[in-house]
Order: sequence, then C-alpha cells, then structure tokens
Amino acid sequence: MKICSDETLLLGGLYCVFEIIFALLGLEVLRDILFLIFLISVIMLCFNKTPKYISYTLNKYPKTSYYLMSFGWIPYFMVICFVLFLAYIQLFDSVDNLPLYIKYIIPCSIAVFIMGFISLIIAYIKVKIKAPKDKGV
Repeated sequence: MKICSDETLLLGGLYCVFEIIFALLGLEVLRDILFLIFLISVIMLCFNKTPKYISYTLNKYPKTSYYLMSFGWIPYFMVICFVLFLAYIQLFDSVDNLPLYIKYIIPCSIAVFIMGFISLIIAYIKVKIKAPKDKGV
C-alpha cells in the first residue's frame, strides 16, 4: 500500500489542479469523470499498482511533481472532512445543529487554503535551497 508516498501526493496535486480548472470552466461532467479517475487511481495505489500517468509525470517532470506533491494532501483532507460531516449528521440525527457545524466549516476552509499556500512556499524554498547545491557538484 502506497499511502503517503510520492505517487499518492502527486495524484492529489494533479486532482487539485484539474478540479480547479474544470470548476472555473463550469465543466461538471468532466469534474465527475475526474473524480472517478481519482478514486480508481487511489484504489490502484492501495494495491501497489501505480497508474502510468503518475509514474510518467513523476519521472518526466520532477520539479513540477514536487510542487504538485506539496499540496497533494488537500483532496484527502477534503474526503476526511466529508466523512466527518456525514458522521456528524448521523450522530446528532438532525439538521438543527447544522449551523453550528457550518460555523466551523468556513474557518476550516480558510485554514486549508492558507496551509496549502504555505505548503507551496515551503516547496519553493526547498527547491531553491537545493538548486545551488546541485549546480556546484
């Protein structure tokens, strides 16, 4: 099982980028197909099978892959939050307390956005620090 591997994080990063593009263009059908491909790829990774497009991207574009991996944790976090949301509704068995949950969703969304941005900054700094050392060798 390839949990928290480069392939898993790259898959999450690719999903984030294409999801944002399709959402901005209003292509709902492509977003659904993309999510289905994402789920199938995650299941493949659970059985130690790496999709070819993941290994190709990882080998062909290592620097871009590093940036994509830096925020590849976001889709997995969203899935966990959705499962917790469903558990919350089942636990309290009503929608009366839902505004209380939604009150915490907005700050959480802002925090995820900020953490994703910080992840990109850290990846950029690590690449820039690593680059001069590689050129000198």
